[in-house]
Amino acid sequence: VSPDATLVAVGLLPHENKVSVLHMGLCQTVRCDKSIDAPVKSKDVLTFRCGWRTWKGRPVFSQNNLNSDKHKFERFLPQESAFFAASVFGPVTYTPCPVLVFREDGTPVETNESHSRDLVSIGSIFGADADRITVKRIILTGYPTRVHKRHATVKYMFYNPDDVRWFKPAGLSTKHGLHGHIVQSVGEHGTMKCLFNAPIKQHDTVMLPLYKRIFPKYPPSSSDDNKTELVVL
Repeated sequence: VSPDATLVAVGLLPHENKVSVLHMGLCQTVRCDKSIDAPVKSKDVLTFRCGWRTWKGRPVFSQNNLNSDKHKFERFLPQESAFFAASVFGPVTYTPCPVLVFREDGTPVETNESHSRDLVSIGSIFGADADRITVKRIILTGYPTRVHKRHATVKYMFYNPDDVRWFKPAGLSTKHGLHGHIVQSVGEHGTMKCLFNAPIKQHDTVMLPLYKRIFPKYPPSSSDDNKTELVVL
């Protein structure tokens, strides 16, 4: 080591050498780069600078709902200084700890082979918690083929009678504001009989809202695109 160089020694707290799901409170402020044209999607490869450690990850964005233990998934990074949460695989880090989030724009720097980075968000660590639930809303739709007052035979929502029986306790709704439930499965192709709280019309659409839990992903390996790895610098 050169006598003029500065040597910094850093120690790890218990469990900081392990990988977990980190949650961060982020915000895109005026200090972030405004020259970004393409929006930042969930599960895009981003670079995280957390304290003195740097790594790449594919986070999922979500709302930070303080009144519930379930948080709504966001497809894109919220704009206009909105506060949001990001969940990513990374080394365990204790609070408080500042976070800088960068994205490589693909333009190589003239003096270096690496790509230039844009600062997309700043914030701090919430903590490491693998039990935090991020959910994405999915709506299954079906169409009534036979209608008689409050009863309807619905097709094209399911294609297997086992699926009909599995979702039988779930409630149904329609685009015209009706509510109902599944009565029974009909045949072997996912057709079902439904009962609603008011007479249903032939041109209505039956909907079944579902919620799917979303998880972050590991970044692809630099040596093999089919493999994933987490490298902390």
